[in-house]
Amino acid sequence: MADDIKVLDEKGMRDHEVPRFDTTDQLVEYLAALTDREHDYGTSAYACSLAAVAAFNYMARKMGITGFQASCADMDVIRRTRHMDGPFMLLCGGDALYPQYDMHGKLTEFLADIAPWLKERAEKNLAEVEGAHPAVEAHWRKLAG
Repeated sequence: MADDIKVLDEKGMRDHEVPRFDTTDQLVEYLAALTDREHDYGTSAYACSLAAVAAFNYMARKMGITGFQASCADMDVIRRTRHMDGPFMLLCGGDALYPQYDMHGKLTEFLADIAPWLKERAEKNLAEVEGAHPAVEAHWRKLAG
């Protein structure tokens, strides 16, 4: 299983289904196989995501977490790795193919939901940030208004 990962190219790694492990030894073997192989720009990125998914799945199984807990953990991983300090949402471009997903409506609803946060952050920025571009400052004033 771990040997298979050593020969995958970028497309193969992208399409690779991450196995689920029962023991830390199996997980460590998989991580070592990802680490110890030759990498290029693309395969190194997939090695990181495959390792993260393998560790995530291992922990989720050991903790016996629910789907809701897993979705919270997923979003927290994104928040931490992307250094997001405010509300965020994910949209799937494929949903735009179907009218029932109403992506514009989802975005509008999200912006309405976070309006109090935007107001508070805009007020904070107006008080603390000097030298913002006039268009940015005007936008902050609109949000704080």
